[in-house]
Amino acid sequence: MDDMSAAGLAAAASAALIQAMASDLWLNVKDRAARILGRDKAGTANRVDRALEESRERLLGTAQEARDQISVVEAARWAGWVQARLDDDAAFAGAITELITVLERSGVTVDTSVTVRQNVTAGRDAYTAGRDLTVGRPEAGP
Repeated sequence: MDDMSAAGLAAAASAALIQAMASDLWLNVKDRAARILGRDKAGTANRVDRALEESRERLLGTAQEARDQISVVEAARWAGWVQARLDDDAAFAGAITELITVLERSGVTVDTSVTVRQNVTAGRDAYTAGRDLTVGRPEAGP
C-alpha cells in the first residue's frame, strides 16, 4: 500500500473513531473497534480498549470550547498509530477497512476523501493556476 493510500485510510479511520467516541454510538462500537484494531489478540485488544477509553476520557473531559482542538489531537494520535501498523503489516488495511465499515453501519459518517494542500512560492516569471493557464508573449501585430 502506498503512503498516500495508507495515510488516507488512517485519517478516515481515526476521524471516525473520534466522532464515535463523542457520540452515543460509542458503547455499541467500542468493543468491536478494540477487537479489530487489536487484530483479535486478547492482550492487544485489551491494551487498545484501554487506549480508546483514555482517548474518550480526554475528549469528553475537556471543556466544550476546547473539544475541537482535543478532537484534532486525538485523531492525529490514532492516525499515527494506524499508519505505523499499516507500515508494519500491509494486511492490516483489511482490518481498518472493516473498522470503517462497522462505524459506518453504526451511524458514523466517515469521510474517506483525501485533501492535498500545496503551498507554492513563486518568484519572477512564475505562473500558478488552479485551472487552465496559457503562458506566452502576445503576437506582434502587422
